[in-house]
Amino acid sequence: MQKILTIAKWALMAISVALFVAFFMNVVPMSSMSDQIESGTTASFLNWAYILLGLCALAAIVFPVLDFIKSTASNPGSAIKTVVILVVIAAIFGISFALSSGDINSIAPTLVESDESTRLWSGAGLNALYFALGITVLSVLFTEIYARIKK
Repeated sequence: MQKILTIAKWALMAISVALFVAFFMNVVPMSSMSDQIESGTTASFLNWAYILLGLCALAAIVFPVLDFIKSTASNPGSAIKTVVILVVIAAIFGISFALSSGDINSIAPTLVESDESTRLWSGAGLNALYFALGITVLSVLFTEIYARIKK
């Protein structure tokens, strides 16, 4: 398995380097942007970027799940911690979603037309970000205060 992953990694790197060199060494004609879009050269670079993004997203999901399954077999207690953390994250996002509204904010008008659902999900994401930032700041403060008291 390790050998296959190493070969795949080097193959993806070689293709990416070849496209990088082709782009910056003018192997691909560097005409106006509209000509590149019409000829499809921009689309080929973007498609490769999408492929790499998809592979990274897949790896970011698959490998932690496999590691979770492997660690659960050897240490079932770690699975409980992971499930608790996932439940807390889901609760934070659920609260964030419940607090968000689909209204247009008069302070920051939208530059792009969006429907209520898009604004609702955007608000939920921003609320989750604010909650995570608050929890991070509080945990850093708590850690520092606890370290000072412990001395």
